[in-house]
Amino acid sequence: MDNNLNNSRELILNKIRNGKPQHVALPDVPLYAYKGNLIEGFRTHLTEFDGKFQEFGNRSEAIKWLQSELDPGKKIFSNIPDFQGTIATDSFKDPHLAHVVDICVAEGVLGVAETGSVWVNDEVLGVSAAALFSTDLYLLLDRSKLVDGLHAGYKSLNLRHHQYGAFYTGPSATADIEAVHITGAQGEISLTVLLY
Repeated sequence: MDNNLNNSRELILNKIRNGKPQHVALPDVPLYAYKGNLIEGFRTHLTEFDGKFQEFGNRSEAIKWLQSELDPGKKIFSNIPDFQGTIATDSFKDPHLAHVVDICVAEGVLGVAETGSVWVNDEVLGVSAAALFSTDLYLLLDRSKLVDGLHAGYKSLNLRHHQYGAFYTGPSATADIEAVHITGAQGEISLTVLLY
């Protein structure tokens, strides 16, 4: 009886092995280049999605602007070393507690001129929920990290190394119900990109 089971098992496994389709190589996807100035394209598309844009000559100017613009009376979460928030990073052992964040400050991984989007991940955010729960999100972005299109953006990202990653393009919004536009539907009400 065991011999019959082994024979049946081998028969089934051989059919599976022999029944596999032949390997077909994936097609090459061309990188469609965005035509035009990357910074101007980025600014135009970001603001079309109700995002705000500030440009600085260097990072220290951007940090000084943050220090002068942000209300220290608000609950500010910052995951960048050169700007201290009013809430400590280690106070969020439970990400559900991030609902108290008014303002989140983080570094963008890359920006896409074609869409005005900024890619962030769990590493640069520190606490991913802080970006989603905050009312106002401020993302610093090095101009050397601007790419022309989404194809180039995805090609440069390694998605396997992070538990969370997303493109942010303006504040959260929806117009699903009766075509009424609502900003801040499931995330921040304002997004400001500080390009340096």
